[in-house]
Amino acid sequence: MPEPYSTETRQINGRVFQINRILSKNKNAVARLRGSILTVSVPSRWSRADKEKIGGNLERRAIRAIEQGKWHGEDDKKVEFRHGQRLTAMGKEYLIFFYPSKRFGCRRDDRIIQVNVPDVPEKTAKASTLVRKELVKALMPDIKDKVEFFNNLFFKEKIPKVSIKDTVSRWGSLAPDGSMSLNFRLLFMPEEILDYVVVHELAHTKYKSHGVRFWGTVEKVIPDHKKRRKWLRENGWRFPPKEVSPPASSGIKKSSSAVQLRLV
Repeated sequence: MPEPYSTETRQINGRVFQINRILSKNKNAVARLRGSILTVSVPSRWSRADKEKIGGNLERRAIRAIEQGKWHGEDDKKVEFRHGQRLTAMGKEYLIFFYPSKRFGCRRDDRIIQVNVPDVPEKTAKASTLVRKELVKALMPDIKDKVEFFNNLFFKEKIPKVSIKDTVSRWGSLAPDGSMSLNFRLLFMPEEILDYVVVHELAHTKYKSHGVRFWGTVEKVIPDHKKRRKWLRENGWRFPPKEVSPPASSGIKKSSSAVQLRLV
């Protein structure tokens, strides 16, 4: 990670946080919270005005989220699963079982995922990686269908690859060649939120920056995209839920363009 060009400490809710501001090669501004360190990165290629305006805006939103208890450092970690967990992903319910074993292994019988787990350090993290891979494998056809649906109907661009990653910094990204990456946590959210993120990334095939024309393109497909963005910002890192019940609706009415199919 690049060295910060600006650093300060601030007390938030009685706790001291270090705020680092860095310049990056990324195309978007990103805020990360690790423990008590808040890092705000903005693209080095942006103009000074955009760096100050957009980066400052992002920093204020991040601080407000910490103040309101909506963002915690411990949220910035990989998704972990546990024995007996019941999950709903893209409208399908899955059961997860861990079994003692001499070596790691995983298999899926319809919607039951069984993991062999030896008694070794980091066993939960390693078992969770196996669960994640099985879930992605099971749901990838549905994910590709969703991307293809929106792309063929509204964008008609080449998307050579779609991947799902357990990232802790962004909900989606689009590579220069058009390959799309989506955050693993999106699979457990209401599908209108996944729809929004897919459309957001597809809109980047037309416009690289988040300008007026970009948001106009998103709005043509997802008229209520602002509500979905707000919901994602306030609720995203709570997924997948720790409880076993299916996720509740976001309370956002689906647009007519997205309702045929079933959240940067």
